[in-house]
Amino acid sequence: MPGSTHEENEILLTRWFEELWNRKNYAVAQKLVHSDFVDHGDGGQEVKRGADGATDVVKIWHAGFPDGRMTIEDIYTEGDKSVVRTTFRGTHSGDFAGVAPSGKKVVVTAIGIDRIIDGRIAESWGDLNVMGVLQQIGALPSTE
Repeated sequence: MPGSTHEENEILLTRWFEELWNRKNYAVAQKLVHSDFVDHGDGGQEVKRGADGATDVVKIWHAGFPDGRMTIEDIYTEGDKSVVRTTFRGTHSGDFAGVAPSGKKVVVTAIGIDRIIDGRIAESWGDLNVMGVLQQIGALPSTE
């Protein structure tokens, strides 16, 4: 793919998680996200196009889990697609999905597939256990 390599995609995605998710540098999304970005979402969430849509999703998580940290477990890239396995850890100390703060710690893993065009994230599919997060914060009964 012209203008993008395996290493460049890994650097881009590492920067995405470190700067946006962990450092809360929302402005970086303008540099890393394609203007036609589409997030296919998980759990029925509506995500608007472009960098603002991507940033809005992250802000929702930051509001609910202000101390939240994203750790990259694995990155695999081939062509214009990258698969990233992550773990998010945080304390539910803000409103999340309409649930008042519980003070409970959460750990949630996710797998995302991102399509990268011209060195920017252009399309994203994610799979994370939203029900598990809601169970961990006490919004749904646990099956354990």
